[in-house]
Amino acid sequence: MRHVWTMITAIVVAPLAWLLLAYGQDRTLQAFANGESTGALATGAFVWPAVCLAAAGLLLGLIATLRVSPLGAVLTGLVYTASYLALLVDPDAVLGLFPKSLSLAGRSVDPTMPLRTGGALLLGAMLLVGIASVGRWRQWPTPAVAEAEPDIEVTQPEDRPLGVEGLGFPAEPTPASTAGLARAFDRAGRP
Repeated sequence: MRHVWTMITAIVVAPLAWLLLAYGQDRTLQAFANGESTGALATGAFVWPAVCLAAAGLLLGLIATLRVSPLGAVLTGLVYTASYLALLVDPDAVLGLFPKSLSLAGRSVDPTMPLRTGGALLLGAMLLVGIASVGRWRQWPTPAVAEAEPDIEVTQPEDRPLGVEGLGFPAEPTPASTAGLARAFDRAGRP
């Protein structure tokens, strides 16, 4: 069942991250083009692209770091990598699979931008390398159960009071304890 949830997450997150990546890259290129034509780059033109690119990175990071199952990262990495590598075979057919333009929030986006910039291959390869991590395939650690003898009470450190009382010693010396100390000193030959 854990693989199914990871697959569902990947099916939702991968296209959304692709569109955010396309939008962020497209708007970044437009900001640079506008800056070249006007002679100065506008810092405000990079705010929304930065938000979109960061959101795409966070979504892909979510898939990459899920410890439940690496299947979502494998699927997303394979699709992203294969989509770019398919350009080596027939670039026109691959680009023809995508619409020329999409409208997001009233703005047009070129969905082929991750292919045109190489971002799809970069992110796909990163996702595939991330699944090769040895720690990724380990089970979550299970809490160790303290095995104590039945007649010994085990307390957690936060349950003990601070000071001498937490060690189990009496706060005030009793006559019996002082007499025991006196005998110990007598046996050792001390006054």
